Amino acid sequence: MKEMRQNRPEEPGAAGKQASFRKPPSSGKPAPSGMPGISGRPKVSICIPAYNNEAEVRRLLSSIAVQTMQDAEIILTDDSTNGKIEALVEEIRGGKSADAVRWNAPCMSRLRYVHNEKPLGHIFNWNKALSLAEGEYIKIMFSDDWFTKEDSLERLMALLDENPQASLAFCGTRQVSKERTWERAAGTEYVERLRRDYRYLFLGNEIGAPSATLYRACGAAFDERSNWASDMFLYFEILQKNPGFAFTPEPLISIGVHEEQYTESFAERDIRKYQDRLLMYEKYGLGEQEDCRREMLRLTVMYGQGFQTASACGATRGEYLRQRAVWFWHNTVLGCWNGLLHRLGIGS
Repeated sequence: MKEMRQNRPEEPGAAGKQASFRKPPSSGKPAPSGMPGISGRPKVSICIPAYNNEAEVRRLLSSIAVQTMQDAEIILTDDSTNGKIEALVEEIRGGKSADAVRWNAPCMSRLRYVHNEKPLGHIFNWNKALSLAEGEYIKIMFSDDWFTKEDSLERLMALLDENPQASLAFCGTRQVSKERTWERAAGTEYVERLRRDYRYLFLGNEIGAPSATLYRACGAAFDERSNWASDMFLYFEILQKNPGFAFTPEPLISIGVHEEQYTESFAERDIRKYQDRLLMYEKYGLGEQEDCRREMLRLTVMYGQGFQTASACGATRGEYLRQRAVWFWHNTVLGCWNGLLHRLGIGS
C-alpha cells in the first residue's frame, strides 16, 4: 500500500490515539494569500501533507496549476525541518519567479500553507490537512504524486457529479520509478465484488493509494492507530457511511515510487501488518462477513498467533487446526519439496 515518504519523528501519542475530526487550533504559521482569485466555498479541497521534499511538492503544485478545473483550495501542511517548501510558497505568492505565469492560476490564490512547529508524523500530518478542508469534495494528494493529465481532476470530479449516489471515486494510476513506468488499476472482478459488499476491501486493496481517490466530504479520516494499512482505514470510513462508488481505470494520477516510502520500511511478515488487520476486523465488525472471517483466520495462522487470538476472531478450534495444517502443508512440506526440485534442476 503506497503511502508518502517516511517522516516519523516518532508520532506523538500514537498508541491508542484515534483521529479527531475537530479542526485543531493553528499551531503553525499560515500565511495570508494576498492574491486576487475565486472566493466562496471551494468545490474541491486538495490536501497535501509534505516533509522535506520541495522538488516533489513543486512538481505536484505545477500539475495542479494547469488543471482545467480550478475551483479548488490547496491545503499544504508541512512537517519539514528546513525552509525549502516555505520558500516555494513565498515564491508562488510573490509572483516574480520564472514560473510566475503558472503560479497565477486561480486555485493558487487559495493556497493555504501551515508549517507545523513540531513535526506531527505521517498519519497525524495527513489528518491535519484533512481537518482544514472546506470543500464539497476532498482530494488528498501525497506530495510525491501528481496529476497525470491537465483534466485529471475534472475527470475525477465527473465520476462523482454523474453518480450522485457515490461517496467515493477512484481511478487507475501511472506508477513511476527511476527504472520504469507502468500502469495499474483495480480488476473487473475486484470492482464487481466490492460493489456487492464493500467489506471485501478487507481481502485486499486494489483501490490503490489515497492519491488515486476523490470523495465527498463526510468527516472521514485516517485512523491514527494504524500503520501499514492506513489507506484501507480511510476507505472503510467512507464506504461504511455510503458504500456507493465510481471507478475508472484511466491512469489519472501518477504515483512516485521510491524506496523512501513509509511502507517500504515494513518487512514482509511485520507484525504491525497483522495488528492493522486485526484492528480493522474488530473496528468494522467484519466477523459477520464469512469471507472476512476466513481471511482473518488465515492471517492469524500466517503470523503465528495462537488459538486464543483465533477464537477471539470467531474461529472454532477445528477451523484453527485445519488452517494450521493447510499452512504447514503449503509453506513447509511443499516449500521443502520445491526447494529440493530446484537444487536438482528439476521443474521451473
